[in-house]
Amino acid sequence: MARTIFTALDIGTSTIQTVVAEKQRGESSLRILGIGIAPSSGVRRGIVVDLDDASGAIRQSVQEAERTSGLNLKSVCVAVGGSHISVAYSKGVVAVSRADGEISPEDVRRAVAAAETFVTRNPNKSILHMIPRDFKVDSEAGVKDPIGMHGVRLEVDTLIIESSASFLKNLFKCVEVSGLSVQDYVFAPLAASYSVLSKRQRELGVMLLDIGAGVASFIVFEEGVPMHAGVVPIGGNLITNDVAIGFRTHVDVAERIKLAYGSCLPNELPKRENIRLAEFVPEETMVFSRRELAEIIEARMRDIFELLQKELKKIDRKQLLPAGVILIGGSSSLPGLIELTRKEMALPVEIGFPPATEAPDEHTAASLATSLGAIHWQEMHDQQVSASWGAYHTNALSKKPFVRWLRSLLP
Repeated sequence: MARTIFTALDIGTSTIQTVVAEKQRGESSLRILGIGIAPSSGVRRGIVVDLDDASGAIRQSVQEAERTSGLNLKSVCVAVGGSHISVAYSKGVVAVSRADGEISPEDVRRAVAAAETFVTRNPNKSILHMIPRDFKVDSEAGVKDPIGMHGVRLEVDTLIIESSASFLKNLFKCVEVSGLSVQDYVFAPLAASYSVLSKRQRELGVMLLDIGAGVASFIVFEEGVPMHAGVVPIGGNLITNDVAIGFRTHVDVAERIKLAYGSCLPNELPKRENIRLAEFVPEETMVFSRRELAEIIEARMRDIFELLQKELKKIDRKQLLPAGVILIGGSSSLPGLIELTRKEMALPVEIGFPPATEAPDEHTAASLATSLGAIHWQEMHDQQVSASWGAYHTNALSKKPFVRWLRSLLP
């Protein structure tokens, strides 16, 4: 029976994950064949800072995925995140080409291409995605899928997700050196949305928030379409650094303390509950209040939510997302985070999980949300789904001339 193999790579600050899946012809679901997880190295806040270390960590993750899947991997879709990500907006207008005025898929593609021409080009930035948020047919606004409608003038409003050009060159080189070719790129929270969010959540209005080790990144959906996205330069590692400073200990010890005793709700902890450093470092004699640890964590989390509220205010959606906030990422497991998020964002909150059938256990599924989502992203584009924003989406970096140019930079 014919089958299609999909491979996704998620390069994070704490771990690098490779997932291999197959889709059998005639079947509706994917089957996970192999998973490779390696400690991240040479990456800080989602940015490659050491090519050799990063390539080695990618190679280790890929080899583990090859071992568990029994396949020799050739190409991969890479989930991209980090503090270098930025967003912008642009509009494009075209005349409907058919004589009878019926709008075709080609008209939509021309409108999106027109929007790209109005983008202020920065030589240090490369466009990851141009996603139609909304269409306008003549004087009729709020159109989500204009194909088949009749009109003279078609206008599109696009969300543009950009990445540092130098970052992509370095990332491309790391992946190629590790033995794989880059098939496509996808913004990490956009990828994760395919494995975590339901159609109803995307329709109602929802924020997917990924609190990783290096940064917190997000994407906002409404009426089934991505409306806004971005990155907040605060992650779990910064919280760990604050704990290390506050407890006057090494960051590795601070991370263990955070995982063992961390909480986002200091007022709900007993005042006299203490943490003895001797539990983690035998020669240490210092004792700290667990409430003090929670206050450090809460302060940094409040910083994240304050920045997120400003982002929602930009699109007039502050406290106006009926499906609330869906949390993923390593730091989403901190005790009390759901309650603190609900309080600070004034929205419903829950932890996001991919389907349990896609990973060995719930914990693994939660940690693989982005890489599993990147698999679904590939599947959708492989099927060339029509009548959805994904059918019109443009990824400038997957164009062959761009990939050939990046490959020409390799020695």
